[in-house]
Amino acid sequence: MANRETVSEDRDGTKRIINRFSPEPTNFVLLLLGLLEMKMTHTPENRTYWNETAAATAFPRLFGDVNADVAIIGGGIVGITTARMLKDMGQAVAVIEARRVGRQVTGKSTAKITSQHSIIYQTLEQKFGEDRARLYAGAQESAIRKIRSLAAHYGIDCDIETKSAYTYTRDRTYVSKIEKEVEVAQRLGLPASLVNQTGLPFDILAAIRFDNQAQFHPTKYIAGLAKTIPGDRCHVFEDSRVVDWDPARVVTDRGSVTARYVVMATHLPLEQVGGYYALAYPQAEPVIAARISRAPNGMYINVEQPSHSIRTHTQQNGDVYGIVAGTSFKPGHTDDERKYFQDIEHWLTSNFDAGPIEYRWVNEDYSSMDNAPFIGWSSSIGDGYLVATGFDAWGITNGTAAGMILADLATGKENEWLKVFDATRVKPIAGGPQFVRENAEVAAQLVSGYLSRKPKSFDELAPGEAAIMKIDGQNVAAFKDEQGRVHAVSSVCTHMGCLVGWNETDRTWDCPCHGSRFDLNGEVIHGPATKPLAMALPDSR
Repeated sequence: MANRETVSEDRDGTKRIINRFSPEPTNFVLLLLGLLEMKMTHTPENRTYWNETAAATAFPRLFGDVNADVAIIGGGIVGITTARMLKDMGQAVAVIEARRVGRQVTGKSTAKITSQHSIIYQTLEQKFGEDRARLYAGAQESAIRKIRSLAAHYGIDCDIETKSAYTYTRDRTYVSKIEKEVEVAQRLGLPASLVNQTGLPFDILAAIRFDNQAQFHPTKYIAGLAKTIPGDRCHVFEDSRVVDWDPARVVTDRGSVTARYVVMATHLPLEQVGGYYALAYPQAEPVIAARISRAPNGMYINVEQPSHSIRTHTQQNGDVYGIVAGTSFKPGHTDDERKYFQDIEHWLTSNFDAGPIEYRWVNEDYSSMDNAPFIGWSSSIGDGYLVATGFDAWGITNGTAAGMILADLATGKENEWLKVFDATRVKPIAGGPQFVRENAEVAAQLVSGYLSRKPKSFDELAPGEAAIMKIDGQNVAAFKDEQGRVHAVSSVCTHMGCLVGWNETDRTWDCPCHGSRFDLNGEVIHGPATKPLAMALPDSR
């Protein structure tokens, strides 16, 4: 069983921290925290466009002991899709979500429902062969149909619109890659064509167009689908963070679920499960939304850098918003975060007659070393978990396909898509130099981290400023809010001891090694970490 912290909670929500263990390798001391009674509430959900324009969910917290056929940790697109598939197969399921369903990674996506994943198919064909590249393509197209059918069958109002998807270039060095991708995609049976007109307000040199793709409102979709699950021995639990687990039981601070199988639909499997922290690396992505007057009639992403991805969403009053994602960067690297936010804000406002930027947030995903997700039984010897990770920012269709695969495996059925997605594969050669480079960066982060040189004390922090500093020989992550209050926690990630970095947009501490995210109080937003950052009491308030 995994380690757990001991927490009690009063009826009014007051959390009493009885004991919390400092992570190795630091000896960071908890200053009388076990003697303090602290009123601690969740950091408000990130103010993403999708979460702000969807009604709140209200599923119960897990109390007591529950039996199910399958326990599912995580209430995003993988977890909820898996649960729906399993319920259709007559299985009793229990979804355990630490926060609110659909409002974490899924609710921070651009929510394109498309089998066009930039120019991935020529890469997949090279690394896996034509037959397995065709399986990847078929899984994505099947996922598009599944989302449409589920939304229609259950009457989920999630703003699905059929759109064409474009991958384009304005750089002559990439024209041949676009042409190659069209040729490969057509051979794999995808709805691809080569075009030089896209509906964008600027000229392009070449583009690949996929027809009959779609876009939707991801938070509305997941919330609507989750509402179809409770009943007939099936459950959805929110505000229920998992603190302990084994392949047949999941434990929260107030209850447990015993099941035949456990699905980790948690972005990256928790803690050390499967060793995927060494097989997939995290990438953060800046995302913005604003009203636009010049709305293109499609979904778009370019091939060259810097990256610009755009889709639209029309509100009931007719206002059209452009949702734009930009170049990915290492989580917690604030300078790159600022750089790429500035880039996409300039790109959106200069090309689409956009109003003020109303929403800014950072999404995060994992890229596998060989470009295909890991889906299926976990790879560590002795593990008995079903997992799904490494979607490389294409999680809507990959996540839906994952739900279909995991449901088959949990019910003893074969699924031919495993020939490309099998989570037990290890292909370091296919990952090549990227595999070596990413793990070398992790090693460097373990040693030194992304330390700020200034300031050196809490008093030197300006309101709204964050820094990682040395205090009495310990690594401390500190933020001073606009009211002058200092929020200070250990900067050592509880997953594997890397030093976290500051996410200026969402005001979170993000681990650049393996992607764990923590709020200002050190509480886990998402893993692989499961234990909070140790709190430090600042020397001035």
